[in-house]
Amino acid sequence: MPKLSANFSDYEFACKGVNCCNHSTPVLPALVVSLQQLRDMIGKPIEITSGFRCVRHNKEIGGAVGSKHTTAEAADLAQIPGMTIDEMAEWAKKVPMFDRGGIILYPTWIHVDVRLSGKYYKDSR
Repeated sequence: MPKLSANFSDYEFACKGVNCCNHSTPVLPALVVSLQQLRDMIGKPIEITSGFRCVRHNKEIGGAVGSKHTTAEAADLAQIPGMTIDEMAEWAKKVPMFDRGGIILYPTWIHVDVRLSGKYYKDSR
């Protein structure tokens, strides 16, 4: 389990699909750096529920076509105990790559990505 940063290891980003890509773990360094910045600011553990998804797995779970997960630019984060989704979003906006990239809110998790195509913010609750 190679460490990618002080608090994140490669297995956290692995595709969770079955019979698809052998749990491959590509991840962009900018995503890891940004997640570590978020973790350092919040001062609490962050659980990555979905990192990289191969195209096959993304399709199987109903992920968006062209999802930033398939290009290793995104992570879904479980709601941090004692923190609302809105509070998590406010912290994520303080991370430059997330503020310039994508932040999507869901009832029990938040999606963050380091897209270079421009700012994207959506509340899907």
